[in-house]
Amino acid sequence: MASVKRVAAIGALLGGSLCVAAAIAEVAVRLLASAGAPIAREVAALDPYAIKIEPHGAFGYRQRAGAVLKYPNGTRATANAEGFRGPEVAVPKPAGTFRVELFGESSTHGWYVDDDQTIDAYLRAELASERPDLHVDVVNLAYDGYDVYQMWQRLLDDGVRFQPDVIVVNAGVNDVHNARFRGLRGDPDPRTLIWEADLQRLRQEQATGGPTLWTRIKHLSYLARLPGVVRGSLRRRSAADSTVHGPYPEAADNFQRNVERMADVAGRLGVPLLLSTPPSALLLPDAPKRMPPRSYWLADAAATQRYRDTLAARLRQIAARRTAAGQRVVYLAPKLPGRLFLDDVHLTAEGNRAMAEAFATAIRPYLPPKR
Repeated sequence: MASVKRVAAIGALLGGSLCVAAAIAEVAVRLLASAGAPIAREVAALDPYAIKIEPHGAFGYRQRAGAVLKYPNGTRATANAEGFRGPEVAVPKPAGTFRVELFGESSTHGWYVDDDQTIDAYLRAELASERPDLHVDVVNLAYDGYDVYQMWQRLLDDGVRFQPDVIVVNAGVNDVHNARFRGLRGDPDPRTLIWEADLQRLRQEQATGGPTLWTRIKHLSYLARLPGVVRGSLRRRSAADSTVHGPYPEAADNFQRNVERMADVAGRLGVPLLLSTPPSALLLPDAPKRMPPRSYWLADAAATQRYRDTLAARLRQIAARRTAAGQRVVYLAPKLPGRLFLDDVHLTAEGNRAMAEAFATAIRPYLPPKR
């Protein structure tokens, strides 16, 4: 009996010691985070309740309704109740409304700029000033990390029900990343899906009606997030040590197939489609001085630009072929000076204004006649 009590006492002492040590470690990590230590900031960012995206469709995602992305330069990207940046729109579309839908990547969504400095904000203002007789909506359905597969999914899930009068697809940056993968397969290929681990968890929580116990623990405890920090560090180290393979041509075929799908939807809706290649600063003589390689690059700037040009050629071919078949499809490739870039593809507020002007020029022929 005495030995049982002794074992129980030792167990209680060990358990209490572990609880005290865990509490001390938890406080230490939180203090480091509040002091701005890089690894502690990473721990703080892994709060599962702080994720800014939500599942949308079987394999799609979008910015979580009401979420605010805070960029390091102090700017903010706010999602409305419909999960996109900009004013909400009425469904069904009211009479006397002309509605433009933008699809694209982070450069179209608006990177490191405020909500009134995006392409859609400037385009909305420009078209509205020219046509006060119309109510002009510009719906920004672009988002960070989208490739054309994700844009097609967003068009099916959101774009069709918003009843567009013009669809703009500004694409050809993130699909370059897919050229690293030999023999893209499936629809979509699992290798092209980013944030999929988080999205699988969110889908499961949607199906079961709420967060799991482990999700709640990670929300409350910084220590519970440390394994995620370790996994992230290992992934980054593996990516840095690995050789970038490719580019493989299947990615261009995959890109074209999904653009064609978007063109088919535009054709069924009977609305014009504008296909656009995002401006690139990679080989500009006046490019920004700081352009570190990004996750969507290939081996180097030259290889990346060559594949961007390959995707641009596919857009031109799609536009030419569909125009010849009688569909209203236009291709444009705006060229901007280096001073309007933040990096290789993301634009300053003035760069976004210049893109809006280019889109407005292409859209004007499709505006309804004045009464």
